[in-house]
Amino acid sequence: MHDKRRTSHPKRAWPSGVFLPGIAISVFAPLLLFSSTLFADDRDQRPLDTQAEFFESRIRPVLVEHCYECHSAESKIVRGGLQVDHRSAMHEGGDSGPLLVPGNPDGSLLIASLKHQSFEMPPDGKLADEVIADFVTWIERGAFDPRSDVRHGKLKPVDWEAAAEHWAFKKIANRVPPEYDEADSEQVKNPIDQFVLRKLRDSGFRPAPSAGKRTLIRRATFDLIGLPPTLDEVQNFLNDESPGAFDRVVERLLSSPQYGERWGRHWLDLVRYANTNGADENHSLPNAWRYRDWVIRKLNDDLPLDDFFVQQLAGDLLPVPDDEVAAGDLLTATGMLVIGPKMLAEQDKDKMIIDIVDEQIDTVSRTMLGLTVGCARCHDHKFDPVSAEDYYALAGIFYSTKTMAHKGHVSMWMERPLPSKEIHTQRLPFQARFDQEQAKLHRLRDLKGRDDQSFDASELKQQQKVVKELEQQMPPYQMVMAVEESEPTDLAVHIRGNHLTLGTDLVPRAMPKVLASVHAGESIGQTTSGRLELARWIASPENPLTARVMVNRVWMWHFGKALVRSPSNFGLQAEPPPHPELLDWLALELIRNRWSLKEMHRLIMRSATYQMDSQPIVEDEERDPDNRLWRRQNRRRLEAEPIRDAVLMAGGNLDLTPGNEADDKDSSRRAIYLKINRSALDEMFSAFDYVEPATHISQRPTTVTPQQALFMMNSPLVTEQAENLAKQLLQRGPLSSGVDDRELIQMAFARLYSRIPMESEVVRIQQFLATIEAQDEMGLKPADRRLRAWSALCRTFISANEFIYVE
Repeated sequence: MHDKRRTSHPKRAWPSGVFLPGIAISVFAPLLLFSSTLFADDRDQRPLDTQAEFFESRIRPVLVEHCYECHSAESKIVRGGLQVDHRSAMHEGGDSGPLLVPGNPDGSLLIASLKHQSFEMPPDGKLADEVIADFVTWIERGAFDPRSDVRHGKLKPVDWEAAAEHWAFKKIANRVPPEYDEADSEQVKNPIDQFVLRKLRDSGFRPAPSAGKRTLIRRATFDLIGLPPTLDEVQNFLNDESPGAFDRVVERLLSSPQYGERWGRHWLDLVRYANTNGADENHSLPNAWRYRDWVIRKLNDDLPLDDFFVQQLAGDLLPVPDDEVAAGDLLTATGMLVIGPKMLAEQDKDKMIIDIVDEQIDTVSRTMLGLTVGCARCHDHKFDPVSAEDYYALAGIFYSTKTMAHKGHVSMWMERPLPSKEIHTQRLPFQARFDQEQAKLHRLRDLKGRDDQSFDASELKQQQKVVKELEQQMPPYQMVMAVEESEPTDLAVHIRGNHLTLGTDLVPRAMPKVLASVHAGESIGQTTSGRLELARWIASPENPLTARVMVNRVWMWHFGKALVRSPSNFGLQAEPPPHPELLDWLALELIRNRWSLKEMHRLIMRSATYQMDSQPIVEDEERDPDNRLWRRQNRRRLEAEPIRDAVLMAGGNLDLTPGNEADDKDSSRRAIYLKINRSALDEMFSAFDYVEPATHISQRPTTVTPQQALFMMNSPLVTEQAENLAKQLLQRGPLSSGVDDRELIQMAFARLYSRIPMESEVVRIQQFLATIEAQDEMGLKPADRRLRAWSALCRTFISANEFIYVE
């Protein structure tokens, strides 16, 4: 019979032509032939909300602030017949023709005008280069614009009553898992499967069978620690026929120190972690790594997620523990608020501060609440029930928080010393004199400020030198990027987001009204910023969003796609989840299990749904092409970091030393320890979709580009590790030892793919090796020709889809 379980991306069949015997182009022929099929069978999986978020945070605010006055329906005179306040007008243009050509910034009048190459827009001065670069990027990506096509008049205001009925803003319901028939008992391992199976049955689908053990251990190992399983780990799992064998694999992985490195990387994407400032000066952030290591350690410790959130928002405001390390950790956690990009050389310092507040609001609201609150900076949110007053109520909280140490010509971010009794004791002999000389310096500065006749400029200069030398002699504290309380301040609404144009009334610091109506939280007093109250409100089990948002992210990182497909936007524009009952049940399970992330892993990974095979059935794909009902697992492309780490592991060169900073980009440490330069991303990161390190990344996109294949073919990293792998295989299996090529091929497949090769693959590989080894145009010795052939083979193995995809 014809097998209906065909796959559109077979995991066993090797791409056609890969191992055809070569001639003159010899070693690289299989790589070139293979490149045409590399990564070519997966669609672009760019997150649904990425383009909308880019438009709302980077494009719309600029149009509102600089263009609407003369080019909108509200303008007294629409200059040049051009409106830019709705989508169709941006394409139609005005008297001078179309304003933009999607995909072609060089051919777009808008870019020429912004660069002052044709019209000079805005007329009162050219926008900053990085703002113009945002518009170039926007047009290159297709000029996505979610605004209305209505040409005249204002957008319909948000229906606040309807918004209050939005599923995501309602209290999390206590869902009961559906009942199931006895015939389905083998397909139900826990309540997750009950929810999924009911939807499948109601829609006329059947769930996929369980994946094989080799597939399961490779899937689980990459999911939890971001590395492939070792040969021994695979074999031990295959040999374990007792009940609970897979559960024991999961427990071993959750206990691994590499777990925090894998899942810490997911969190760092959300909070825009990097090691340089980006923006104008792109200064190094020498202590950013301490925050990254804090994230890794706390995830390894399974710090409850509610505490995880509170400590990052307000760790400095919690009771100080007696233990120095614990006290230092609470400071380090708040580095999340400091590590964002900043325009350090911005000379309008008030603008710099409110811009920092804006990116803090954007990061926190999207990461923890799944809301694009930042869109309300310039006006009431166009889609969601978030008013400008709501925005500035939150802005006051962050404005009352000190993120910058000073606002000099090139400003400096906040760093605070880690508590250390040892260093305090070492500093005591210096402290008395330092305090004395520091006081003298302050007196001289006071005299200068009062223009006192007794002031002497040279004495001030000398005293500054004395204080600096004493400071350098004192044993230094270790410093961390951290915030502290500033003067509590309520802000007025900034008209159109402009800090120079303020509303008449101050907005008291508070939580967004639509959510406060579900859970009010603590009121904010007059003597504090309100950060601790905000943190506790966000992490409260009564908050309708936080638990939903987090379990949705965990599901996404295990399945490749989320239940709510816009993981950082649960607002009114979000596509409703096909499994709302499952989402709520998971959210309450997270809360009931004391916000334990590791318990959520156990729950998901022990389900039959997680353990399903990923191979599609053709007829089912036609009816449910996006697998919205979870008929099967999803085939997933690895991100840049696990690809790089797996390449190093293949060559036996991965350094698993934890913590601190890697020396340089060529280090063999895990990728999470490499420095992330916001202005110059590593080539591999750029090729494999590590995007926008200056902003919140809700989900890594999965694109298919020729650059990815070319990188794998030409990368010195891949070449070196392929040769290392070849040498290791040949050392284990010289012909004199009785180990032939067939056994070496099996070793390579087991090491790289966790499987045994098919006979047809073995035959083609043997033919390839024989052809390459027979070539003697360079006069190489037989042993060298053999190494060359195996190196080319291993390089092709690493460049194959199967190496960088997880079934």
